[in-house]
Amino acid sequence: MLREFRRREFSSLIAWTGSDGPMPAEVGVVGVEYRGRLGHPSSYGLLMARATDSPGVQLDLHPMPVALSVPCDEVTLGSTEPEYAEALRAAGRGLARGLVVTGIGEGLYGSSVVVFTRLVAVISLLLAMGLASADEVDVWASWDSAWPEPPHKA
Repeated sequence: MLREFRRREFSSLIAWTGSDGPMPAEVGVVGVEYRGRLGHPSSYGLLMARATDSPGVQLDLHPMPVALSVPCDEVTLGSTEPEYAEALRAAGRGLARGLVVTGIGEGLYGSSVVVFTRLVAVISLLLAMGLASADEVDVWASWDSAWPEPPHKA
């Protein structure tokens, strides 16, 4: 199953199960790829995970022989920078059910702690609700609330 959640012209989340996404997902795994405005420091991220009863976020990553075409970026699959690994773990501290991250794709230019923090929230929601029944408004609300924007100065 593949679903696209599009917001505005330059922001989309592609969620999938099985072989329908850019990388095959094992049974019980949901994948989500975020693509935002090209050139923005928070414009790309890919995360795949399954639910677990153990709290927090665990990493179970393996090298992936998949090439992704991402305009204006160079994507690395299967490993992650220490700062992103820590962001994933920090984002998982408040989850009712934990996650086992089985796949990650990060852009050399477009990934950030913000993107991976938000992807944890979205995958948690999709695993809890089921990809088929997930509401687009709820998905984007989960994305937004995972990293709120700072209040505007008056």
